[in-house]
Amino acid sequence: MSAPSAVPSVIRLLPAGIRTARLRRILDAAVHLAGFSEPRTDRLPAALTVRLGAPGEAVTVTDRREGEARTYRFEAEAADLAERIAAVAGGRGGQRAKVILDPSACFIRSLDLPSAALPRMRDLLAEELEAATPFRTAAVYSDWFVEGEHVASRTLRVRHVVVKKARLDPLLDALAAAGLPAGPVAVGRAEDQTLPVDLLSHGHRALPALFGGERRGDLALWIGAALLLAGAVWGWRAHQDATLAALDDAFAAARHSAATVPPPVQAGLAAILASRAPPLAGTWDALAAALPDGASATALHLDGTGMRLVLSVRDEAGTLAALGRLPGFGLPVLQGAENEAGGNRRLTLNLPRAVEDRRP
Repeated sequence: MSAPSAVPSVIRLLPAGIRTARLRRILDAAVHLAGFSEPRTDRLPAALTVRLGAPGEAVTVTDRREGEARTYRFEAEAADLAERIAAVAGGRGGQRAKVILDPSACFIRSLDLPSAALPRMRDLLAEELEAATPFRTAAVYSDWFVEGEHVASRTLRVRHVVVKKARLDPLLDALAAAGLPAGPVAVGRAEDQTLPVDLLSHGHRALPALFGGERRGDLALWIGAALLLAGAVWGWRAHQDATLAALDDAFAAARHSAATVPPPVQAGLAAILASRAPPLAGTWDALAAALPDGASATALHLDGTGMRLVLSVRDEAGTLAALGRLPGFGLPVLQGAENEAGGNRRLTLNLPRAVEDRRP
């Protein structure tokens, strides 16, 4: 598929108030200068050109490989057409041959279709072709292009070009037998009067052949774009690495500065830590391990100064001696003692916190 306008289809779908004639000309010029215009494959130069005229006319082969154009004419229905074309090619297969069909050999029609149908124009034309004509999509080669646009009605003027495979296939088979791949297949009365179509594309948009030796400038641009893309990715990764390294340095500097605490802050932290009570779970486990058999705790209170403890014991002296060895606390101070039923003694004790244990 080809189109004479270089403006992308997205721009064609803009509101009518934006798409003025002056804006369209500016956009066409900008897109063309930027190199985004659609390639005219039908106008690309070819060393070998094969022209298939109207029914009954001869096949014309033009050879420009030696600089001077040489023209040969063969009968289209000749049984040895492939051998004759191969003789013109000189046995050098692989050279692509451009085919030009006479318009009288094709079915050409113009249709007015909605602009919104542009993304699926190929499918729409295929359905309409089978509905309105005796042609079947599987039995024809076709392509299309946009002739113009009516902004007010939001419609496109589309030219649809169709040729039967039975008409073109014998020539394509002869070229294949001669070792000459065909393409593009254009339509026109002369090489400089061809329509912007390639019947072998079946209406698909395709990239031009970059490795066919015909558009080396495009190949150079693609290589340059690939190198720029690789450079951009490398630069992006290098920027990421530099950013992460800068963050690591910033965190390290912050940790280093936080390690040096001013004396007033240190004094405040010491006061806060000094007022904190000992950990309950560790203190309870140490108390349970220190108490002798027959002694049990009935009340426990912890604060920054130490521990207040109420015990029920049988051996008062042994219990006081055992609590004197409790880690993190000083010697117990007896605050009160009472007799209980069963011969036990109820002791109320204060255990001051050891000074060296007042740490975080």
